[in-house]
Amino acid sequence: MKHFIVLCSTIILGIAIYNIIMGTGEESVINAVGELWRNGVEIRTSSP
Repeated sequence: MKHFIVLCSTIILGIAIYNIIMGTGEESVINAVGELWRNGVEIRTSSP
């Protein structure tokens, strides 16, 4: 029974972390990293 509880907790934690990283909207980690990447590319291409 203890193994089953740990398994379920691990699955729920994995889903929660996935939603934080890949979630929709501007609060997701992947969106923030993408925006940072675009800003960095824009700064590097616009400076001589």
